[in-house]
Amino acid sequence: MTPFKTLPPEVQTQLRDTYAKEMGTQAKTCSLDEKIARFNAWLAPQGCPLIWTTSRGANDHSAASI
Repeated sequence: MTPFKTLPPEVQTQLRDTYAKEMGTQAKTCSLDEKIARFNAWLAPQGCPLIWTTSRGANDHSAASI
């Protein structure tokens, strides 16, 4: 498996575009945690895990490291 962040930018873009098309028919969510969980779940069978979480404190609005 190749971690998502190590893929070339054009491959990352291609995966994001494909994901967006596939998720266009799914229920929408505003939850960043849910969005990341869905993307991680979708990427795993593609062979490139995202390995990204939002482990945030109450006042920390930045995502954890990839």
